[in-house]
Amino acid sequence: MNRVLAMDRVMSAYNAALAAAWALLFRDLWPLWPALVALHAALAALPLLLRRIPERLPTPIAAIRIGYPILSLFPLWSELGWMHRLHLAPGHDAAIARIDHVVFGTHWNAAWRVMMPETWLNETMHGLYLAYYPILVTPALLAALLRRGEAFRDISFRLMLTYTACFAVYVFFPVYGPRQTGGPAGVPGGLFEPLMNRIFAAGDSPGTAFPSSHVAGAMTSAWLALRWLPRPVGVTLLLGAVGVAFATVYTGNHYAIDALGGILWAGILQSAVAPLFLPR
Repeated sequence: MNRVLAMDRVMSAYNAALAAAWALLFRDLWPLWPALVALHAALAALPLLLRRIPERLPTPIAAIRIGYPILSLFPLWSELGWMHRLHLAPGHDAAIARIDHVVFGTHWNAAWRVMMPETWLNETMHGLYLAYYPILVTPALLAALLRRGEAFRDISFRLMLTYTACFAVYVFFPVYGPRQTGGPAGVPGGLFEPLMNRIFAAGDSPGTAFPSSHVAGAMTSAWLALRWLPRPVGVTLLLGAVGVAFATVYTGNHYAIDALGGILWAGILQSAVAPLFLPR
């Protein structure tokens, strides 16, 4: 195992971006911003620190060494919410809403559920929205259980790349989305919608609507499953990821352009950006 991995370089770049964000946007929060700038600058030096780690590690420690990006996603996500609550930027919702209307002719996040309010569809869509979480963890979990080290390393790196790239957009281009600005259409009910609302209440981060990391992460995870895991698993996760994309719109959590942006962003990152971090 190389001492410095592609995921380490991605983490370094993202922490450098966060250090710049705290320094540029929060200069009035003394002494908070210098401490956070120093913290993220230190984390940006991660590749230099990891060069000192021995190349051969016991299996459990090696798994943590490779998989730490996945473990870091939740605190990084929570920091975004903290940043936007401390500095309530006006957001770019008006521009995104205009683009959504131009591309799709209407705001499907508001119209679709009103046009098709059937209970079975409502339950299905909210269930698909929640299916994002098992879709996200399945490739890495199966790769670890199957002891496929190369697959686990690639999955960890590419998921981290997708999410940190989305997070970097949210830092400098916050979009609050229809749920934050107007709320989803329809009347809450059923089994899955209250569960979804409880998850939001427990840990939602404002300003993270465009591009949809829900869709970008699900599509990346499905693509990785098709690449590394048995085909039936990959096809199943791909169908689930497509369902997640539609569900983000039906449930009123995202504009349709957010979902489309998530798909395109994931494709660009995996095809054009990921090779820049990988050894030739």
